[in-house]
Amino acid sequence: MASRTATLLRDIRATPLFRQLAPMQSGVGWPIPIRHHPGWDGDTKVFLRLPLYGVQVVKGKGTFLHAPFATITVDWGTGRPMEYCDLRFTKPWPVRRDPVGTFPHDAIRGSVQSYKADRHRLLAGYDDLATALLEDRPFTGEAEFSALLTRLMEPPLAPYYRVLGERFFARFLGVR
Repeated sequence: MASRTATLLRDIRATPLFRQLAPMQSGVGWPIPIRHHPGWDGDTKVFLRLPLYGVQVVKGKGTFLHAPFATITVDWGTGRPMEYCDLRFTKPWPVRRDPVGTFPHDAIRGSVQSYKADRHRLLAGYDDLATALLEDRPFTGEAEFSALLTRLMEPPLAPYYRVLGERFFARFLGVR
């Protein structure tokens, strides 16, 4: 059974917002959780900021990754898109037309089945983290979550993720 976070990552692609603003060859990156307390109704809310980055498959050369060009923030509880931010407008880094790296990276080379299992565990960890944030309690799966995120994070995209979610990635990937 898919985690709530996995379902959100899959379903965001079907939203009119995504279909209108994201090119067909777009990847949805690792979520950046945001706790908002109190929310507009007085209750704690958890949102996931989803980086969108370019993906270019070149036959015989691999999959090229481009720097994130936008983020979509969704309500973790409902999946409702709450914000779209075009990074080409806000310019948190210089706009690049060339790829920043390739996929897969060395840490995940191996069986596709192993990668999918680790991805499933990491996305379930996002569910556990979001629940802990909602309930204002400690996140007990931090060590495994951190190890999985460190392994699965695309190294050429890590600097961009760190800009978009500085505190989150410092906590789970370490300070650089």
